[in-house]
Amino acid sequence: MADRIRVNDLDFVYISFKEPNKEENWADLKNKVPWAKRVDGVVGFDSAHKAAAEVAETDFFISVDGDNILDERFLLETLDWSLTDKKAVHRWRAMNSVNGLVYGNGGIVGWPKQTCLNMRTHENSDTKENNVDFCWGVPHENLYNYYSTTVINHTPQQAFVAGYREGVKMSLDRGSAILPEDFRKKVVPSNLRTLSTWMSVGADTEYGKFAMLGARIGCYNTVFENMDIEKVRDLGELEKIYEEYTQGDTIDSDLLAYGESIRQRLEVPVAEYDSNESKFFKFAMAQHKNVGVQQRERE
Repeated sequence: MADRIRVNDLDFVYISFKEPNKEENWADLKNKVPWAKRVDGVVGFDSAHKAAAEVAETDFFISVDGDNILDERFLLETLDWSLTDKKAVHRWRAMNSVNGLVYGNGGIVGWPKQTCLNMRTHENSDTKENNVDFCWGVPHENLYNYYSTTVINHTPQQAFVAGYREGVKMSLDRGSAILPEDFRKKVVPSNLRTLSTWMSVGADTEYGKFAMLGARIGCYNTVFENMDIEKVRDLGELEKIYEEYTQGDTIDSDLLAYGESIRQRLEVPVAEYDSNESKFFKFAMAQHKNVGVQQRERE
């Protein structure tokens, strides 16, 4: 692999499954990246990414999720392997369509092909830390810039499932559940801020309340209900959870009930923002400015 490579010389692989907006997002990506390849309908997060590695023809490739819209600025960048570990997964940030957060969730990912083929995560995991995500057991370069928008509110179910998965993952300590009495001591501070934002912000967007409710229930079930956290890697199970918790027109009362319980029992700041307050929160958030394409998050 050369020491420097232009992004537009890399393979892009679009990974889609049941995202309700996957076809329009695929059309958008093909318009921007005509050479993009696609993997669709592969069951399992680990298996889908391995399938992407198999179709990629470059040693390092870029994956784009089915709910992701690429920013064309990324295509103008050049990667310099003297700055980051070319054998590590490179995760760029994305902007969330509901709450305005800018972090690694849903962003484009750079994969060393062999690292991807060799990893064992999610449904293929053989260690606890790899059961529900890539980030704890696979070498990562977590990068500062964002180059895409993750659009997770095309339908109520999509929004709820996205919120639920983050509600679970942000409530873990390296893949393990945290006891309620230890939660504030053990949860990573940045994860707590992200979790609180997911649970509080989004009433100004279509189906944003479903994302907020999903995050609250995901946190509650992980901390208080001893839920099987491995369910977040199974989209079929997540669909069942959505159906279980969204019967009837009770979303506002459900938000209040879970919000009050989390505030009282975990002392986590969950806000009951209305549409205007959500808009103001996002307006007042510090605006993210991109720097170097391989600038690490914590440098």
